[in-house]
Amino acid sequence: MKSKNRLFAHSAVKYITPFILGFLAFALNSCSTSPSQKNTVPTLVTADAPIFDKRFREISFQDLNLENFWAENETQETREPIPINNNTFADLTDKVKDGVVNIYTLRLEERTIKFGISPNDLLPIKIPILSTIFEIIPFQVPIPFQSQGMSLGSGFIINEQGYILTNAHVVLNALDIQVLLSDGKKAYPAKIIGIDRLTDTALLKIEPDRQLTVLPLGDSDKLRMGEMVLAIGNPLGLRHTVTSGIISAKERVSPQANDKFAFFIQTDSAINPGSSGGPLINLYGEVVGINTAIVSQAQLIGFSIPANTVKEVMPLLVLGHAERGWFGLKAIPLSIEEAVELNYNGEDALVIEEVEKGSPAEKSGLKPKDIIVKFDGQPMKKFLVFRRKLLGLMPGKQIRMTIWRNGEEQEITSTLVKREPLEDQPGF
Repeated sequence: MKSKNRLFAHSAVKYITPFILGFLAFALNSCSTSPSQKNTVPTLVTADAPIFDKRFREISFQDLNLENFWAENETQETREPIPINNNTFADLTDKVKDGVVNIYTLRLEERTIKFGISPNDLLPIKIPILSTIFEIIPFQVPIPFQSQGMSLGSGFIINEQGYILTNAHVVLNALDIQVLLSDGKKAYPAKIIGIDRLTDTALLKIEPDRQLTVLPLGDSDKLRMGEMVLAIGNPLGLRHTVTSGIISAKERVSPQANDKFAFFIQTDSAINPGSSGGPLINLYGEVVGINTAIVSQAQLIGFSIPANTVKEVMPLLVLGHAERGWFGLKAIPLSIEEAVELNYNGEDALVIEEVEKGSPAEKSGLKPKDIIVKFDGQPMKKFLVFRRKLLGLMPGKQIRMTIWRNGEEQEITSTLVKREPLEDQPGF
């Protein structure tokens, strides 16, 4: 295996011929562009494998301090607009391109072969009724087997120590990962700090031998429909390709049912296989999203993971935890009709629909028709912001809720617990 890894690392340095190798990688196994495919791929390489960096595994959530883990620009409440001319995108690209990396992986894949001979293969001609019967009867048995394949993707640097954000599906089941910086002169071996398949995010680590260009994370909540953005990535192996577009929509639920707990930015900036994991950048040079998927049946409909979602799940990525805390309730935005029925005069609240038996929610005394007014002291101004915060809650996290019941407010305190199976499930 060591010789194979050395060969792979050596070949990664030669990616200065991206057309040839990019096409080869795409033909072998390009990164997925279907959200449903991302979530149905089995986990073949576990978190105990050598490809995972376990340096933070012994740190508790309470002791974790990520205050300076990623960069953010200091912004005022209102920003001056960016003047647009023929060099605006070129100047912005020069500013951020060195912070974008290409990711090449050697990974384990599960395939199936059919073993056996169908009688139809032995007949000189097909007999209508008999051939149909032979096709229905499973003479050929599918047998699963594992093989190795190449995959490509993109990512971007978030701090000077060599931490890189990308998509989970770019590095899922990886046996070896090589990261190529913008100059293409050297491939750096990378390890996985953490993967979160629910939000399709992953955190990698390289050991840099030079100063790196860091891309700051922006505030994706402040994006506006129609705002101009750039996407930089490695589409089809064409290194460091820049495409421009706009924010087509915000808070999109993916067309795939498996992604119903995550909300995306929709953009018409071209995202192609190999672009997955690359940054979506606003005109201030900030990463506002991670490009993750396209709708294959459409043109110029791409999805990006909002930067603020990434910030919420960063503790899970750093600690390498895939599980989320479980509370055991179902809540939806409070309608005007329900507010009148429950004699509630406020705004921006949730109403509890269901409380699971034996859950921390039930033990804390919550009941259906209770109205959640505040969560951890913060008013419920936006349901999607509340849902996003749940993505980053881990077992052992203590939460405080203010509820409205029978005409008065009450304080509820509880602790999230771990429930099996918990992989790819939301916090509540």
